[in-house]
Amino acid sequence: MLNRLSAWLLIGSVGLLPAMLLSTYSGGSAAFYLAIIASALMIASAPRRHDVSLPQLLKPYWAVLIAFAMPMAAVAVSATLNASWGSTDVEKSLRLAVGVPIMLAAMLYCPPAQLKQTLWGMMLAAWISTITVLSLIYPNLLNRPDTKQYNAVSYGNLTLLITAIIAYALPLRLTRFERTEKVLKIAAVVVGFVGFILTQTRSGWLAIPLFLGLGIALHGRIRHPLRAFAVLVGLVVAVLLIGSANPLLRDRTVLVYTQSHECLNENPTADTSICVRLQLWRSALGMIASDPLTGFGGSRGFQQRMGQLGAEGKVSPYVASGFGEPHNDMLEVLASYGILGGIGLLLVYGVPARIFLRRMRRDHGAAIRATATMGAATCLGFAVFGLTELMFRGMRTVGFYAVLVGLFLVLSDPRLVSPRKKEGADAG
Repeated sequence: MLNRLSAWLLIGSVGLLPAMLLSTYSGGSAAFYLAIIASALMIASAPRRHDVSLPQLLKPYWAVLIAFAMPMAAVAVSATLNASWGSTDVEKSLRLAVGVPIMLAAMLYCPPAQLKQTLWGMMLAAWISTITVLSLIYPNLLNRPDTKQYNAVSYGNLTLLITAIIAYALPLRLTRFERTEKVLKIAAVVVGFVGFILTQTRSGWLAIPLFLGLGIALHGRIRHPLRAFAVLVGLVVAVLLIGSANPLLRDRTVLVYTQSHECLNENPTADTSICVRLQLWRSALGMIASDPLTGFGGSRGFQQRMGQLGAEGKVSPYVASGFGEPHNDMLEVLASYGILGGIGLLLVYGVPARIFLRRMRRDHGAAIRATATMGAATCLGFAVFGLTELMFRGMRTVGFYAVLVGLFLVLSDPRLVSPRKKEGADAG
C-alpha cells in the first residue's frame, strides 16, 4: 500500500513540477523535494525482486551517477582550497549528486505506463506559461513580459524546451483516446510556441535547429543525409518566418549586429544588451585565466571581481554593479570552480546525452525513441541555452534538469519495455 501511494506521489510531483516551475517562485523546489521524499519512501517500501537487484537495475547508469557527482567534487575541491563555502553552491550540486541517484532508483521501480503519465504536466506547463505571458503583456501583445519566476530569457527557453518535449511525445499513447490525445498535444505545442515567441527571447532561437533536427530524426523517414539536411533548412526557415511576424522580436534580432559592432569597434563598455554580455564574457575569461585550476571558490566571488573591474574602468558601472554572473553556464563554472567544474558540466550534459542519442536508433521501438529524443533535447537544449544565459542560476532549474534526465532515462530504458510493446506506444 505504501509503495503504491509513494509511486503516485512521485508521479504527481514530477508531473506538476514543470507547471509549478513556470507559475510560482518556490513551487519548483517544493515539487523537487516532494519527489525526493516520495522516491525514498518508494525505495524503502518496494517489494524485493528475486530476478534483479537495485544495483543491477542501476548498472547501466553508473557513468551517469559518476558524471552527476562531478560538480559536487568540483565545488568541494574549489571551496576547500579557497576557504570559501557557499550554501547555494553546495545545495545545487547535491541536487545532482544525490537527487539523481535517488529518483532514478525509484523511477526504475515505477511501471513505465504509469510513469509516462507525467507528460501531461508538460502540456499543462505549456498552457500556463503562455497564459502567464499573455496576462503580463495584454492588451499590447508587442510588449516584452516582465516574468517574475525567471527573467524573460530563461522563461522563454524553458517554455521552448517543454514545447519540444510535447512535440516528441506525439508517437506516445497515454490513453486509449488516441485522436483526442493527439489534438491536445498539438494544441499544447502551438500554444507553447506562441508563448515562446511572445517572450521575445532571441537566444532561444539558437536551439530551434537542434530541436527540429531531433524531430526529423524521430518522426522523419528520410534516410539520405542531404535530404534530411534540406528538410531541416526548410523547417528552420519556415519557423524563422513565423517568428519574424513579431516586429519587436525582428527589431531585437537586428540589434544583435548593430550592438555587437558598436561594442567591438567603438564603445567596449556600452550598456546595451549585447555589449553587457560581451563585457561579462571578457571578464569571466580573464578570471579563468588568472586561476584556471580551482577558480575563486564559488559563484559569490564573481560579483566581487566585477566590482574591481568596474573600478579599473574595464567594464561599465552598470555591469560592475548589476550582474553577479557571466550569462554563460560554462564560463560560470570555470570561473567559480576551475577546470574540474568545467569537466563536471560537460559530463552532466554529455554522458546522458550519449545514452539518449544511442537509444534513438531505429532498431528501438517508437516509445523508446520518443522518450530518448526528449532526453536528448533536454541535455543538448540546456547546453545550447547555456551559451547565452545562466540556465543553472537557481537551484530549482538544476532540480528540473535532474528530474527530466532521470525520467527520460527510465522511460527510454529498453529493459523496461516488453518485446510485445516495443514497436508500439500503447496506453498504460
